[in-house]
Amino acid sequence: MTDAHAATESGSSRASVHEHPNAARIRALFTAFRGADLATIQATIPEDAVWHFPGRRGKLAGAHRGRQAILQFLMAVPQLTDGSFHLDLEHVLGDDAHAVAFFRGHGARNGKTLDNPTCLRMRMVDGKVVEVWEFVWDLFAVDDFWS
Repeated sequence: MTDAHAATESGSSRASVHEHPNAARIRALFTAFRGADLATIQATIPEDAVWHFPGRRGKLAGAHRGRQAILQFLMAVPQLTDGSFHLDLEHVLGDDAHAVAFFRGHGARNGKTLDNPTCLRMRMVDGKVVEVWEFVWDLFAVDDFWS
């Protein structure tokens, strides 16, 4: 069994020896989000990037266009949850044009709790995340949580 297969089988979110460079970049981006490492985030998300968050009523719903809008969107998450939001990165896959990250988002807000499996589909150009489509397991619950 290869290291990559063993990591997948065990459910580990750690990188393997055979990981594509774009997958490693996304792993580093998640670490940067957790540590508020703005330099890494800015180096990975270009000025003209777009992040699509699902929903209609939630405060985070819609297309966040441009690095500044994406940073504001990301900074709103801990603000709206009084710092309770955290995520558990489960798997990252990547190739030359795309990366996919599976994680669970957890948080509390206005008497509601969130425990949501999520998938980010990222379009990559020259090692940068130029577009993100966020998919959530229970759209109605997520939209209600962020409303």
